[in-house]
This record gives sequence, C-alpha cells and structure tokens, in this order.
Amino acid sequence: MARAGVLALEFYSPDTGSWRQAHMNGRYVILRVMIEAGQGLITITKTTGDDGKEDIHLKLDRTKILPVGKPAIGNFLRKLQVYKSTGDVEAATAMYGHYSEVHDDEEPHFLSLRSVVLARKTPRKMMVQHNTTVEGPTVKLQSYESSADGLVQSFIDRFPTSEVDDILKELMEKDQPYFTN
Repeated sequence: MARAGVLALEFYSPDTGSWRQAHMNGRYVILRVMIEAGQGLITITKTTGDDGKEDIHLKLDRTKILPVGKPAIGNFLRKLQVYKSTGDVEAATAMYGHYSEVHDDEEPHFLSLRSVVLARKTPRKMMVQHNTTVEGPTVKLQSYESSADGLVQSFIDRFPTSEVDDILKELMEKDQPYFTN
C-alpha cells in the first residue's frame, strides 16, 4: 500500500490541486498516515536508478508494522468512522483533506516525487487473449504479444470470417438472459 501511495501521485493534478481518481487519493492518504506515524516505519528517498535516471527508494520497516503502522491506521480509521457516524462532515473533510494535500514544503517533497513517478511510468499492460486451434487430434495454444498488434491478431484469428458482427450479436443474445432484470 505504501508503494501504491507513491504511484498514486500520477493521478494528482497540481494545476487544479485535485485527484483524478478517488481510490488513488485513498492510497496516498494511507501512505501519509503511515509516514506521519514516524518511528522509521516508512522512509522515502530520491536516488539514482541503475539506468542513471532519478528514482525513488521506499523502505518499509517490517518490524514496525504491528507496533507503529497498525495503531496509526487504526486511529485514522476510527476518527474517520466517528466523524461519519456523527455526521461531522466538516471535521471529516478537513482531516481527509489534510492527508490528501500534495506539497513540497517538507520531506519527502511529494510534488518532486510526482515528477519521478511520471518519468518512470511504463505503458499500461495489455491483456491479450490466447486462442486455441484444433489440428487433427491435438489442440494447439496460440499466444500473442501484449501489444495492440497482438490484440488485433488475436481477434482476427478468433473470428476469421467477415461475419464477426453476426457472431458477436449471436453471442450477446445468448448471454442476454444473464444480464437483464
């Protein structure tokens, strides 16, 4: 979750001061709570990667998860639950807003870490479906590369005729009873 909190910085918009995805904001908030717990639970430092580019080193002291991390997260969630249960929207918003802030005023300088996260971002993985073919008595598995080309080729191999629309419509109609009220 600590790593996810750092990677969540990609979804923070410095121009508007807002988060583009709520669950990424939540991950960042959890990271901030763990950092605030102190006692060396989490340390984040900028470093140079093996490729010579800026990188981030995040260290979580496993021996401090139970004595430091668990109580910190527990206290945070308890406060949030009390605010929610009592309908204290102002206090809940203020507390959550405090942990949601991304700034460079103090260590670990999250805005500058954000630039490293963006520079280190890798392309989104494509999940390409395999295909099977029957050749005589054997079934062969056809794998494709995880790319747009592989995705298209997988689709072409699975639906070799030009009647793809008809096949897809027939499959949709067959499954429709399972997706209607």
